[in-house]
Amino acid sequence: MELKTKIKFKLREVYGNFQTYLEYEYENQITENLYHGTLEARQKWATYNQVIIELKYNLKDMLKVKELQYRLTEATEPNRVCIDFIEDLKTKTPELERLYYKIRNFK
Repeated sequence: MELKTKIKFKLREVYGNFQTYLEYEYENQITENLYHGTLEARQKWATYNQVIIELKYNLKDMLKVKELQYRLTEATEPNRVCIDFIEDLKTKTPELERLYYKIRNFK
């Protein structure tokens, strides 16, 4: 199985089947960055994805999941998007706090 296909398969295991235009755009964005990106870019996008997974499974806030997916698909500065997004959250888990500081330390 090709690596790109494996990435998409794993994303669907976590998120379920993608059904909306936004979900497909996010899938394409993250797949391209994980497949074609530098090691640094891959690490960053894996971290951004961890933020979304935390929102989905621990905060159980699908509206925030969609909002962050949208912002990341449109972003020219995904670090800034994630930092601002997490800062604006009213409820933060320890994992979100950890991810926030990890993203702030990206170069």
